[in-house]
Amino acid sequence: MKKTLLIANPKSGKQRIQTELFTIVDRLTSAGYIPTVALTMHRGHATELAAQAGGYDMLLCTGGDGTLNEVISGVMAAGLTMPIGYIPLGSTNDFAASLGIPTDIGEALEGILYGTPHPIDVGSFNGRIFMDVGLLGIFSRTCYETPQDMKNTLGFLAYVLEGIREVPTVHPIPLRIEAGDKVYEGEYLACVVSNSRKLGGVVSLGEDRVSLSDGLFELLLVEKEKTPLQLHGYIRALRTADLTAEGMTFVSVPCLKITSTDGEPWTLDGERADWPGSADIRVIPHAVSLLMK
Repeated sequence: MKKTLLIANPKSGKQRIQTELFTIVDRLTSAGYIPTVALTMHRGHATELAAQAGGYDMLLCTGGDGTLNEVISGVMAAGLTMPIGYIPLGSTNDFAASLGIPTDIGEALEGILYGTPHPIDVGSFNGRIFMDVGLLGIFSRTCYETPQDMKNTLGFLAYVLEGIREVPTVHPIPLRIEAGDKVYEGEYLACVVSNSRKLGGVVSLGEDRVSLSDGLFELLLVEKEKTPLQLHGYIRALRTADLTAEGMTFVSVPCLKITSTDGEPWTLDGERADWPGSADIRVIPHAVSLLMK
């Protein structure tokens, strides 16, 4: 019998785990695992629990992408190498969608129990781990200011509605971005650093454009608009994922150095991230292995 630690966020999404926990435990037991269940009690608790999981053969987490972020942070901090299974039960589950992990609990468990380990890149933002997306500007505050009950009720639509509402109030942010041998400098409405096929929870990109294990980030920059027509062009580009509009930059890079005189906080995987005005952002290739088909 193999041992697995199941880290569950009881408040994530529509709190489905509270009614489905026994089903998950029963399925794990039937597959030959001895499950230990640990419920998260506060922000950061999943990181603490994962860092103490050294004696387990598999680590399983349920919740949103933020819960997975905490689990991966704990595993990496402790230097653990066991595979991780993820049952996405959050409001939007962008990272799970990027990987093709189903939100149906039975289907997700099927991939975990009978799939294979897939190496996944993660990002480091001044040493802080993120695996999905870093946002500055448009849609950034939306992630951590949208009330949880609104996220639960509207899901993805909540982010879109709040993001659109935010556009007129976002002030351009002065940035200098060093990306390899290129430097971008100016005032930007948005800066997105992503290892996901959903940029900021809004723009959907295909597998032909984004890989989650190629050692590269996707960087999207949206300059301050010069005319109302240019702003309409941005909205159209975000809707169609054609990121070639005038004033937009979309490139793949392994590392970035970003500086600013503005104190606007970032959002990393949906959580607020304050910074000192300078960020060293790097890809950590094949940092963890996720179990899936």
